[in-house]
Amino acid sequence: MVTQFSVGDGNVWRLSGNLTFTTANNLLVEFTTFVSSNSLPQVLDLNEVEYVDSAGLALLVEFKRQAKQIRFSNIPSKMLNLAALSGVQDILST
Repeated sequence: MVTQFSVGDGNVWRLSGNLTFTTANNLLVEFTTFVSSNSLPQVLDLNEVEYVDSAGLALLVEFKRQAKQIRFSNIPSKMLNLAALSGVQDILST
């Protein structure tokens, strides 16, 4: 599966594919581009994320830094576990 963003209905964006060291930089560039050319999302739906590593978690922390109002939905359990181990679970839940 290709890792990508898609802008859904209203203020919901979707992220699909793998959030890893190899995809994080491109996704950050794509997110920054989307943010500059679209209204900021209220929700980033992670339902179609297939795999995540620590770089993927760091990517979501950066998304939250750039768009403070963003909420994450359908967070994969592996990502929640990584967040808890890293002490950043509050960032994903707010």
